[in-house]
Amino acid sequence: MRSNGGTDSGISAKMRTIKALYNDAISKGYAKKENYPFDNYKISKLKGCSYKRALSLDNIKKITEMDITKYPNLVDTKNYLLFSYYTRGMNFYDMMNLQWNNVKEDRIVYIRRKTKGNFTIKILPPVRNILDYYKAQNRKTKYVFPILLKEGLTPVQIEYRKDKTLKKYNKDLKLIAEACEITEIITSYIARHSFATYLKKRSLYRCNFRSFRTSKFSYYPSLS
Repeated sequence: MRSNGGTDSGISAKMRTIKALYNDAISKGYAKKENYPFDNYKISKLKGCSYKRALSLDNIKKITEMDITKYPNLVDTKNYLLFSYYTRGMNFYDMMNLQWNNVKEDRIVYIRRKTKGNFTIKILPPVRNILDYYKAQNRKTKYVFPILLKEGLTPVQIEYRKDKTLKKYNKDLKLIAEACEITEIITSYIARHSFATYLKKRSLYRCNFRSFRTSKFSYYPSLS
């Protein structure tokens, strides 16, 4: 994995999958406990070793204030990035599956796929503008974003759609970085790290997010 350019986080994810398969094999009698390699090889050592990229607030402003009329093909990409940032770094899969019934007046309520945790997020003005933009499209699906374009897709079809759209999303994020003269590499994960970094710098990370007040934010950029 190292020779193929694997990072600590990527290797950790693959090793967790191997560990889960090995545990399952032991439980079903296909492998022996005495051959278990993960007693000595600790996946946790890979955590926290890689550098987490984060955009500064100035660069978030650049993206927000970007003249999207010059780049109409990047409208969705810009919206996805900012929506993720202002919803505490909602990941792409959860955004893809977000439905209109998850929007409850001034809150977004959903279950995160990865952790199965329940999230209730205050709808900040930038998020409201994005929601209004997609609501006005009147698409005939229950999904907020135009990623899953029809109902009744199989798990395989959903996964294919996710991979295809995510690949385009990351490619278009590079174009946004170029247009905004941002030197940092922007990927789909950067919104999550950026939001967490901003909160940490503002010493707000101890706040109870369920009662988090919008007045804590000093910047509500226009998304027009």
